[in-house]
Amino acid sequence: MRTLRPSPLAIPAVDLIWIDAARDLGFAVVRTPDAYASSDGAGAIAIGTQEILDADDAVAQLIFHELCHALVEGPARQALPDWGLDNSGAGDVVREYACLRLQAHLAAPFGLRELMAPTTEYRSYHDRLPGDVLASDGDPATGLAREAAARAAATSWGRAIARALSSTAAHVQSARDDGDGDVHPLAPQDVAAGKHPVGFALGPADQTCGGCAWFHVGGRGRGVPRCRQAEGGAGAARRTHADLRACDRWEAPVDCRTCGACCREAYHAVSVSMRDPVVWKQPKLVVRHGPRFEILRDGDRCAALGSRGIERYTCSIYEDRPQACRDFAAGGRHCLDARRRVGLSR
Repeated sequence: MRTLRPSPLAIPAVDLIWIDAARDLGFAVVRTPDAYASSDGAGAIAIGTQEILDADDAVAQLIFHELCHALVEGPARQALPDWGLDNSGAGDVVREYACLRLQAHLAAPFGLRELMAPTTEYRSYHDRLPGDVLASDGDPATGLAREAAARAAATSWGRAIARALSSTAAHVQSARDDGDGDVHPLAPQDVAAGKHPVGFALGPADQTCGGCAWFHVGGRGRGVPRCRQAEGGAGAARRTHADLRACDRWEAPVDCRTCGACCREAYHAVSVSMRDPVVWKQPKLVVRHGPRFEILRDGDRCAALGSRGIERYTCSIYEDRPQACRDFAAGGRHCLDARRRVGLSR
C-alpha cells in the first residue's frame, strides 16, 4: 500500500499553469464535489474539489491526464463525455494504458515523469513502463501512444503541454532549491525505469555523480551537491548526491590540456583590459581594435595555444595569461558551454 504523501504539484501556482493550458486548448476547468476527473464533451473538464481528491492528488496531474486522454482518442472523440471511455471493457483499459505511456513520454524530458504519474490503481502499470515508452514491445497500447505523441507534435497541443510542463518543472525546482529537501538514493523503480533523479537516463553503473566533471557544490545559501548538466534557464542546477549512480551525461573531470575548448572555436575572441599585464608582457599576442584589446587569433583558435605530446592543448603564455582566462573555471558553467560548442560534451 502506497503512503499518501502530499504532491509537490499541489500548489495554486501550478494549478493555474494547467488551468491556463487547458483553456489555451479550448477547455474550461471547473472544480466540483461531484466528480474526480472527467470531461463533459462540451468543452469542460471537471476536477474534484479538495475534499474529493486524495492527499497525493494534484490538479495539475489530473488535467494533464485528461489532456493526454484527449490526444489518445483524437479530435473525433473529444466531443464525447469522458472522451468516449467508460473503462468497462478491455479496449478501454488498453486506451488507459496508452494515455499513461503518452504522459510518461511527454513528462520525462522535464524530469516530471514520476510527479505526473497517476495516483489510481493504474499506477502499477505506469511504474513498470520502460525508459523508452514508445518503443515497440508487443503492448497494444504502445502504438496508440505513438499516434498520440505524433498528434501532439504536429499541433498546438504539444506546444501548450510542453509550456505547462516546463513552467511546472521550474516551480518544482524552485521549491526544492528554497527548501531543505534532499535527493534520496535511487529507488528500485528508478533503476528499472532507467532514470536518474536529475531527469536524465542512467549512465555507467561503475560511476557516481561525485566523480563527474559536472558535479559541484553550490546554490543559494548553504551550498549543496548539484549537477551542472541539469541547470535550468536561470542557472539553478538540480540537486543530487555524490554517491548516486551516474547519469548518461557523466564525464571524467576535465583536463584542460586535452580539451582546450575555451581556447579553440568555442569563442571567437578573448578581450583584455588595457591595464592587463599581458598587454605589455606579451605585446606580439595582443591586437588592438579601436578602444578594445584582444588576444591574437590563429584561425579559429587562440594564437597562444600550442601543443606538446599527448597534452594536445597547452598555453604558451600560461603564466602571463589575461584575467579573462584566469577567471575561466574548469568544470564551471562556461566550461561546459564551451565543450558543448565544440562537440565534446552533450
